[in-house]
Amino acid sequence: MTDPTTEGYTVAPEEVEAMVRNLCAYALGEPDPMQRYEDLTYQQVLFDGIAAALRRERGRALADLLVSGMPVAEVAAKTHLAAEARVRKLISLAGETERVKAAARPPAPAKAVKAAKAKEQPVDETTASPVPATDKRMLTSAERIALGLPADGPIPRAEPAKPAKPVRRRRAAA
Repeated sequence: MTDPTTEGYTVAPEEVEAMVRNLCAYALGEPDPMQRYEDLTYQQVLFDGIAAALRRERGRALADLLVSGMPVAEVAAKTHLAAEARVRKLISLAGETERVKAAARPPAPAKAVKAAKAKEQPVDETTASPVPATDKRMLTSAERIALGLPADGPIPRAEPAKPAKPVRRRRAAA
């Protein structure tokens, strides 16, 4: 079965035969015909999976081109896919449709973003904390005690180590 997304690319029969010999040498050398059949069938299924994985990776590469700003028509022309629908199909198979759509959306104007954030979080000056909120968590008194630290106040820090004095050895009496 021919994949329409690979039109324009050809492989010589000798190249295919060489690849089969290289990748399936063990199965081809099997003396038992039934075992040889089983091994080759398994490898065919494996290679079908590899072909599907290659299709997905090609779709990811196309998505990267579109995200970088290249127009779909140009991608179709430069990749010999000839049609934008083929480009979109490979991107869809790769699961990259949402990423491409997100990159294609125009960025929101800075004023609109700032106004939206101001609407989301009204600030009450009387209850506003003087300490900016962070994602870091403070230890409770019980947690500090469990760690062997004082319940409150600064955490004691160890003094820096002093350099070691050179060791003098006695000379053995001769």
